Amino acid sequence: NEQIKWFHVKQNVYDTIFASSSPFSSAIKIIRISGEKACKIPRIFGFKKPEARTFSLRKLSFNNKVIDYAPVIWLPKNSSFTGEDTYEIYTHGSIIIERLIYDTLSSHDGFRQATAGEFTKRAVLSGNLDLTQAESINDIINAQTEKQLDQAQAQLSGSLSREINQWRKEIVSLASLIESLLDFSDEDIPEEINDLFLKQLIEVSKKIDVAVKNASFSTYIREGFSVVIVGKPNVGKSSLMNTLTKLEASIVSDTPGTTRDVIQQKINLQGLPVTFHDTAGLRKTKNKIEKKGINLALNTIKNSNLILNLSDDGEFYFKEPNLNFWIDNKTAVINVRTKVDLKITNKDRSEIKISSKKNIGINKLLKTIYTYLINLEPPETSLITSDRQTLYAKKALKALKRIRKLCIVNETELIAEELRLASKCISNITSIIDNEEILDEIFSKFCIGK
Repeated sequence: NEQIKWFHVKQNVYDTIFASSSPFSSAIKIIRISGEKACKIPRIFGFKKPEARTFSLRKLSFNNKVIDYAPVIWLPKNSSFTGEDTYEIYTHGSIIIERLIYDTLSSHDGFRQATAGEFTKRAVLSGNLDLTQAESINDIINAQTEKQLDQAQAQLSGSLSREINQWRKEIVSLASLIESLLDFSDEDIPEEINDLFLKQLIEVSKKIDVAVKNASFSTYIREGFSVVIVGKPNVGKSSLMNTLTKLEASIVSDTPGTTRDVIQQKINLQGLPVTFHDTAGLRKTKNKIEKKGINLALNTIKNSNLILNLSDDGEFYFKEPNLNFWIDNKTAVINVRTKVDLKITNKDRSEIKISSKKNIGINKLLKTIYTYLINLEPPETSLITSDRQTLYAKKALKALKRIRKLCIVNETELIAEELRLASKCISNITSIIDNEEILDEIFSKFCIGK
């Protein structure tokens, strides 16, 4: 309890916070106020306290000056998002009204404007949400495709939390077996207990291992797939980029070396978030700036999911197996023959033939890209979606793997310690972390008012 109290003080939980939960330009502004002094809101703005969880129209005033007529709702702490007394005021979307409300609240002791993600942070600290659910709220807000939204909604519903809690229960069960094994520390361990322990250890290790290995696809859904467009100068990379994204994202010119930087543009490809990267033309050059652009292109290739290898004459800059010097063998390469409205050569080895100008073959290319990316999904999709979650799952898995080795030499006390570490790592995925920097990092990505 003392540690939790200290943590609350460090996070300034005892302040009453306020912020707008609406976009900057909005017809209605929702101003949320949460904290132990929220009960003073009727007195501060001079209106009658409304019934709990009921919208009531109220006149907001301060120093005998009317600020606005607005619906107000009071949410007691046992039924609010943050777990604290909360008021929400639905004002007209005027900058001056918002400022007057902020100025009025700031003039009272114990009130301050909320920081990024602070309302959600308080929901976590009060136990209304766990960390994975909190992260999913930000993912819902930032979702741009259906699959991103579906994944975030599943996590908010507690699907990952339930899986994590099951892992923890199984590790706790292992710990109870170890306690019984400690009773035989000076004797041979009973074979039936040893066999049961190893069986359960292998089962839970396998579950976590599969989740970690399959987490990459969930991460791609959350953060986006990367498709890189490469080739020699003037093969139509920028034209294809503009056609695929339906934007003039890249400058199209007959002058070789026009694209020096890596141009990025994200699209929604049948529910998949896909970022296309238009790169500098690959060739030998003495131009220092162009060389930097080429190096950026090669670095982008290393981290890509798929490469569109372009050529307008059937001679591709990248030829197998040279690609293996830059990319993982599992990364697919699609040879794309461009400008087919102009010419075709006998040397053509391309899988797909397109013309960005005439819109030839573009739909086939998009279908091919989608088919490859969706096939990256493993048979058992992982519910883990972030680097933070993956990190703690990996730490727990390493501890469990060390236990397998310790079992050979019957180091039961060391096994017990490794189980405690594994349990803590698993708990850290969903529970409050006693590391202020990590908690701040999670909520710094939120917008103010959430």
